[in-house]
Amino acid sequence: MRIAIVDDEEVVRENLKTLLSMYAPECTVVVEADGVTTALKSLKENSVDLLLLDVEMKDGTGFDLLSFYGELDFEVIFVTAHDGYAIKAFKYSAIDYLLKPIDPEDLLSALKKVRKPISQNERNLKVNNLIQNKKRSQSEQKVILKDAETVFLVSLNEIIRCESETNYTKFFLVDGRKLFISKTLKEYDSLFQDQCFFRAHQSHLINLYHFDRYEKKEGGIVYMKDGSTLPVAVRKRESLMAALEKL
Repeated sequence: MRIAIVDDEEVVRENLKTLLSMYAPECTVVVEADGVTTALKSLKENSVDLLLLDVEMKDGTGFDLLSFYGELDFEVIFVTAHDGYAIKAFKYSAIDYLLKPIDPEDLLSALKKVRKPISQNERNLKVNNLIQNKKRSQSEQKVILKDAETVFLVSLNEIIRCESETNYTKFFLVDGRKLFISKTLKEYDSLFQDQCFFRAHQSHLINLYHFDRYEKKEGGIVYMKDGSTLPVAVRKRESLMAALEKL
Protein backbone atom coordinates (compact mmCIF):
# COMPACT_ATOMS: atom_id res chain seq x y z
CA MET A 1 0.00 0.00 0.00
CA ARG A 2 1.40 3.37 -1.08
CA ILE A 3 0.85 6.01 1.59
CA ALA A 4 0.98 9.80 1.80
CA ILE A 5 1.44 11.52 5.17
CA VAL A 6 0.35 15.16 5.36
CA ASP A 7 0.87 16.87 8.70
CA ASP A 8 2.57 20.13 9.66
CA GLU A 9 4.20 18.56 12.72
CA GLU A 10 7.40 16.76 11.83
CA VAL A 11 7.28 14.70 15.02
CA VAL A 12 3.86 13.33 14.01
CA ARG A 13 5.09 12.44 10.52
CA GLU A 14 8.13 10.67 11.95
CA ASN A 15 6.01 8.80 14.48
CA LEU A 16 3.63 7.62 11.76
CA LYS A 17 6.52 6.40 9.61
CA THR A 18 7.99 4.53 12.57
CA LEU A 19 4.67 2.89 13.43
CA LEU A 20 4.08 1.89 9.82
CA SER A 21 7.54 0.35 9.50
CA MET A 22 7.06 -1.58 12.76
CA TYR A 23 3.45 -2.73 12.44
CA ALA A 24 2.61 -2.51 8.73
CA PRO A 25 5.84 -3.15 6.77
CA GLU A 26 3.81 -3.84 3.63
CA CYS A 27 3.04 -0.09 3.54
CA THR A 28 5.40 2.32 1.78
CA VAL A 29 5.41 6.06 2.46
CA VAL A 30 5.83 7.68 -0.95
CA VAL A 31 4.65 11.21 -0.09
CA GLU A 32 5.43 13.34 2.94
CA ALA A 33 4.14 16.92 3.13
CA ASP A 34 3.78 19.61 5.78
CA GLY A 35 0.76 21.46 4.42
CA VAL A 36 -1.95 21.85 1.80
CA THR A 37 0.26 23.47 -0.86
CA THR A 38 3.13 21.00 -0.63
CA ALA A 39 0.69 18.08 -0.47
CA LEU A 40 -1.15 19.11 -3.63
CA LYS A 41 2.14 19.32 -5.55
CA SER A 42 3.41 15.95 -4.30
CA LEU A 43 0.10 14.15 -4.83
CA LYS A 44 0.02 15.31 -8.44
CA GLU A 45 3.43 13.74 -8.98
CA ASN A 46 2.82 10.48 -7.07
CA SER A 47 -0.06 8.01 -7.02
CA VAL A 48 -1.08 6.80 -3.56
CA ASP A 49 -3.55 4.31 -2.10
CA LEU A 50 -4.04 6.04 1.24
CA LEU A 51 -3.73 9.57 2.58
CA LEU A 52 -3.06 10.06 6.30
CA LEU A 53 -4.23 13.64 6.68
CA ASP A 54 -3.97 16.20 9.46
CA VAL A 55 -7.01 18.42 10.14
CA GLU A 56 -5.42 21.76 11.07
CA MET A 57 -2.27 22.91 9.28
CA LYS A 58 -0.53 26.25 8.93
CA ASP A 59 -1.73 26.95 5.39
CA GLY A 60 -5.20 25.42 5.63
CA THR A 61 -7.09 22.32 6.69
CA GLY A 62 -7.35 18.75 5.51
CA PHE A 63 -10.86 19.62 4.34
CA ASP A 64 -9.38 22.35 2.14
CA LEU A 65 -7.00 19.86 0.59
CA LEU A 66 -9.76 17.37 -0.26
CA SER A 67 -11.95 20.12 -1.72
CA PHE A 68 -9.43 20.47 -4.59
CA TYR A 69 -10.40 16.99 -5.80
CA GLY A 70 -13.54 16.34 -7.81
CA GLU A 71 -13.09 12.62 -7.31
CA LEU A 72 -10.73 10.70 -5.06
CA ASP A 73 -8.85 7.63 -6.24
CA PHE A 74 -7.32 7.02 -2.79
CA GLU A 75 -8.61 6.34 0.72
CA VAL A 76 -8.39 8.93 3.51
CA ILE A 77 -7.81 8.58 7.24
CA PHE A 78 -7.73 11.82 9.22
CA VAL A 79 -5.18 12.32 11.98
CA THR A 80 -6.30 14.80 14.62
CA ALA A 81 -5.90 16.01 18.16
CA HIS A 82 -9.01 15.44 20.27
CA ASP A 83 -11.61 17.75 18.77
CA GLY A 84 -15.26 16.95 19.40
CA TYR A 85 -16.54 18.87 16.39
CA ALA A 86 -14.09 17.28 13.94
CA ILE A 87 -14.67 13.78 15.29
CA LYS A 88 -18.44 14.17 14.98
CA ALA A 89 -17.99 15.40 11.41
CA PHE A 90 -16.03 12.24 10.57
CA LYS A 91 -18.66 10.04 12.17
CA TYR A 92 -21.49 11.75 10.26
CA SER A 93 -19.65 10.91 7.03
CA ALA A 94 -18.42 7.45 8.09
CA ILE A 95 -14.80 8.48 7.57
CA ASP A 96 -12.11 6.94 9.75
CA TYR A 97 -9.79 8.99 11.96
CA LEU A 98 -6.89 8.57 14.37
CA LEU A 99 -6.37 10.58 17.53
CA LYS A 100 -2.99 12.02 18.44
CA PRO A 101 -0.90 10.58 20.02
CA ILE A 102 -1.49 7.64 17.70
CA ASP A 103 -2.01 4.23 19.24
CA PRO A 104 -0.55 1.34 17.18
CA GLU A 105 -3.70 -0.77 17.59
CA ASP A 106 -5.87 2.09 16.35
CA LEU A 107 -3.61 2.51 13.34
CA LEU A 108 -3.78 -1.20 12.48
CA SER A 109 -7.57 -1.18 12.90
CA ALA A 110 -7.89 1.83 10.58
CA LEU A 111 -5.63 0.23 7.97
CA LYS A 112 -7.72 -2.93 8.09
CA LYS A 113 -10.89 -0.93 7.42
CA VAL A 114 -9.51 0.93 4.41
CA ARG A 115 -8.36 -2.32 2.85
CA LYS A 116 -12.00 -3.35 2.48
CA PRO A 117 -12.95 -2.37 -1.08
CA ILE A 118 -15.62 0.27 -1.58
CA SER A 119 -16.80 1.92 -4.77
CA GLN A 120 -15.38 5.25 -5.85
CA ASN A 121 -18.92 6.64 -5.70
CA GLU A 122 -19.23 5.72 -2.03
CA ARG A 123 -15.80 7.16 -1.23
CA ASN A 124 -16.66 10.42 -2.96
CA LEU A 125 -20.07 10.57 -1.29
CA LYS A 126 -18.45 10.35 2.15
CA VAL A 127 -15.79 12.95 1.46
CA ASN A 128 -18.17 15.37 -0.27
CA ASN A 129 -20.60 15.10 2.62
CA LEU A 130 -17.79 15.87 5.06
CA ILE A 131 -16.86 19.01 3.12
CA GLN A 132 -20.45 20.16 2.54
CA ASN A 133 -21.45 19.65 6.19
CA LYS A 134 -18.99 22.40 7.11
CA LYS A 135 -21.17 24.79 5.10
CA ARG A 136 -24.54 23.56 6.38
CA SER A 137 -26.49 24.73 9.41
CA GLN A 138 -26.83 22.37 12.34
CA SER A 139 -30.31 21.13 11.40
CA GLU A 140 -29.25 20.68 7.75
CA GLN A 141 -26.32 18.39 8.55
CA LYS A 142 -26.38 15.10 6.65
CA VAL A 143 -25.37 11.68 7.88
CA ILE A 144 -24.22 8.61 5.96
CA LEU A 145 -26.36 5.55 6.74
CA LYS A 146 -25.59 2.08 5.37
CA ASP A 147 -27.75 -1.02 5.31
CA ALA A 148 -26.69 -4.40 3.95
CA GLU A 149 -26.83 -3.26 0.33
CA THR A 150 -27.15 0.52 0.05
CA VAL A 151 -25.49 3.74 1.21
CA PHE A 152 -27.91 6.56 2.06
CA LEU A 153 -27.24 10.28 2.56
CA VAL A 154 -29.91 11.57 4.96
CA SER A 155 -30.52 15.05 6.38
CA LEU A 156 -31.02 15.12 10.12
CA ASN A 157 -34.29 17.00 9.61
CA GLU A 158 -35.54 14.09 7.48
CA ILE A 159 -35.31 11.73 10.47
CA ILE A 160 -38.54 11.52 12.48
CA ARG A 161 -37.35 8.95 14.97
CA CYS A 162 -35.07 5.97 15.55
CA GLU A 163 -36.05 2.70 17.15
CA SER A 164 -33.85 0.00 18.65
CA GLU A 165 -33.96 -3.41 16.95
CA THR A 166 -31.47 -5.47 19.02
CA ASN A 167 -28.08 -4.55 17.46
CA TYR A 168 -29.75 -2.58 14.68
CA THR A 169 -31.42 0.81 14.54
CA LYS A 170 -34.58 1.38 12.52
CA PHE A 171 -34.82 4.89 11.03
CA PHE A 172 -38.23 6.38 10.21
CA LEU A 173 -37.94 9.13 7.59
CA VAL A 174 -40.37 11.89 6.55
CA ASP A 175 -40.86 10.34 3.09
CA GLY A 176 -42.11 7.11 4.68
CA ARG A 177 -38.92 5.10 4.22
CA LYS A 178 -37.71 2.80 6.98
CA LEU A 179 -33.99 2.02 7.07
CA PHE A 180 -32.42 -0.81 9.08
CA ILE A 181 -28.87 0.21 10.00
CA SER A 182 -26.39 -2.15 11.65
CA LYS A 183 -25.47 0.11 14.54
CA THR A 184 -27.04 0.35 17.98
CA LEU A 185 -29.42 3.07 19.11
CA LYS A 186 -26.88 4.00 21.78
CA GLU A 187 -24.40 4.97 19.06
CA TYR A 188 -26.89 7.30 17.37
CA ASP A 189 -28.00 8.75 20.70
CA SER A 190 -24.38 9.75 21.28
CA LEU A 191 -23.88 10.97 17.70
CA PHE A 192 -27.00 13.16 17.70
CA GLN A 193 -26.79 14.38 21.29
CA ASP A 194 -26.05 18.02 20.40
CA GLN A 195 -28.83 18.05 17.81
CA CYS A 196 -32.58 18.22 18.40
CA PHE A 197 -32.90 14.55 19.33
CA PHE A 198 -34.12 13.13 22.62
CA ARG A 199 -33.87 9.59 24.05
CA ALA A 200 -37.43 9.27 25.31
CA HIS A 201 -37.14 5.58 26.11
CA GLN A 202 -34.55 2.82 26.05
CA SER A 203 -35.85 1.81 22.63
CA HIS A 204 -36.74 5.20 21.15
CA LEU A 205 -34.80 8.27 20.01
CA ILE A 206 -37.02 11.08 18.68
CA ASN A 207 -36.38 14.20 16.62
CA LEU A 208 -38.07 16.98 18.58
CA TYR A 209 -38.67 18.97 15.39
CA HIS A 210 -41.21 16.27 14.52
CA PHE A 211 -42.75 16.19 18.01
CA ASP A 212 -46.51 16.84 18.12
CA ARG A 213 -47.64 16.49 21.73
CA TYR A 214 -47.15 14.69 25.01
CA GLU A 215 -49.94 13.16 27.07
CA LYS A 216 -49.59 11.94 30.63
CA LYS A 217 -52.06 9.07 30.24
CA GLU A 218 -50.83 5.49 30.53
CA GLY A 219 -47.59 6.62 32.10
CA GLY A 220 -46.66 9.11 29.38
CA ILE A 221 -46.98 9.00 25.60
CA VAL A 222 -45.32 11.06 22.87
CA TYR A 223 -47.25 11.73 19.66
CA MET A 224 -45.13 12.44 16.60
CA LYS A 225 -46.26 14.43 13.55
CA ASP A 226 -46.29 11.29 11.39
CA GLY A 227 -48.97 9.81 13.67
CA SER A 228 -46.70 7.42 15.56
CA THR A 229 -47.03 7.12 19.34
CA LEU A 230 -44.17 6.20 21.65
CA PRO A 231 -43.83 5.52 25.37
CA VAL A 232 -41.81 7.87 27.58
CA ALA A 233 -39.73 6.37 30.37
CA VAL A 234 -40.76 7.67 33.80
CA ARG A 235 -37.26 8.98 34.52
CA LYS A 236 -37.25 10.86 31.20
CA ARG A 237 -40.40 12.94 31.64
CA GLU A 238 -38.86 15.98 33.32
CA SER A 239 -35.90 16.12 30.95
CA LEU A 240 -38.28 15.84 27.99
CA MET A 241 -40.18 18.88 29.21
CA ALA A 242 -36.91 20.76 29.70
CA ALA A 243 -35.74 19.84 26.17
CA LEU A 244 -39.03 21.02 24.65
CA GLU A 245 -38.76 24.38 26.41
CA LYS A 246 -35.41 24.98 24.68
CA LEU A 247 -36.87 24.65 21.18
